Amino acid sequence: MMANRFKGEVDIDCEGSRYTLRMDMLALAAFEDATGENALSWAEAAEGGQAAVGDMIEMIRCTLARHHPEADYRLAGDILSEDPGVLLRLFRAASPELAETEDEPEDGPGKPLPAPAAG
Repeated sequence: MMANRFKGEVDIDCEGSRYTLRMDMLALAAFEDATGENALSWAEAAEGGQAAVGDMIEMIRCTLARHHPEADYRLAGDILSEDPGVLLRLFRAASPELAETEDEPEDGPGKPLPAPAAG
């Protein structure tokens, strides 16, 4: 999953406010600290539909921290509810080389990750 660089941002509007989410190594490290999971392995599993909703929300919270350090779990959940495809776009923004090697999903760039696993 790792390429020459790993850093990208996505802007999203949620409930009348604009937020910038940043996917980078600091966000991955924060996710690992919060969950105890390997973030890169988790991301690969998430693409295959094996991500719990709580972990997805936590990843969004971690990507908010750079530009919105006050962001909490509730805001992250609201953002994910508003735009379920944001995680996939974040990973693609962080690793354009990866996105170029993949076929474009049928539903376009906003296609959400597969449904989360129970748990």
